[in-house]
Formats: sequence, structure tokens, C-alpha cells
Amino acid sequence: MTTLGLALGLGITLAFTAHARADKDGRVALDATAPVAEQIDAIEKAMRSDNYSEISLEQKSEVQQALGRIRLKMGDHQRVDELSPEARVEIFNDQEKVNTILTNAHADSRMVCRRERTIGSNLPQRVCMTVAQRRQSEDASRKALQDRQNGYNYRK
Repeated sequence: MTTLGLALGLGITLAFTAHARADKDGRVALDATAPVAEQIDAIEKAMRSDNYSEISLEQKSEVQQALGRIRLKMGDHQRVDELSPEARVEIFNDQEKVNTILTNAHADSRMVCRRERTIGSNLPQRVCMTVAQRRQSEDASRKALQDRQNGYNYRK
């Protein structure tokens, strides 16, 4: 009874995931209904693209490890629905990890351009940065301002 409930819940959850092909934004994710080998290849190719430029080495390693576990569990099978319920759950957990990391990395790698005025000039210039670069710049500025207010940059 528990196995049936688990399999049914897993089936419903897997039905709502996206295919591992680039969508209009260039984002990829694993899907349980499509051939797994093709999806893994698409994910590895996408991770080398500019759409995932902000993915860290640690995150890349986690994705590669999860994809390796999925490959190992798949064996000679083409689709997840050909596996036992226990193997499906394990693959689903790895799938969720991969999809979460890729979704966050894709959002951080998005290029955002703004027209900003530089100090000493009234002419705005176009400044383009990824979301992650802009966040790092804002954090560094905020830290520098706090340090300055706390007297850490006091010159004698």
C-alpha cells in the first residue's frame, strides 16, 4: 500500500516537471517522461553555455555527481517509468537537486543592462552585468560604506 502511494505521488510530481531541452530563456531541467540520456547530454551542454555562467565549481560538481548517479541507476533503461518505484524515488531526488541548482544558476546568469551616470558626468552610460555580478557589486559597496562609517578606513 505504501509503495503504491509512493509511486502514485512520484508519478504525479514527475508529470509537472519541465523537459530537459532549452526553453525560450535557455533554461533546462530534467523530466521523467523523456529519454534520460538525451536530457543529461542537453544539461551538460547547457552548463557550458553563457546561460549558466554564474554556476560555481561546487554546484557544477554537485550536478555532475547527481547526473552520474542517475546514469548509474538508469542502467540500460531509456525512461524513468521503466524502473522500480525505489529507483524512481532516488532518481527523483537527484532530479530535484539538479533542477534547483540549474534554476538558481540560470537566474543569476541573466544579463541586466541599465543606463547609469558615472561620477563627474551627466551623460548616462549603458552598464551591463549579470544578476550575480550586480549583487556582488552592491554587497561590496554596502560593506565599504559600513566599514567607512565604523571607522575601519580611518587614515592617520
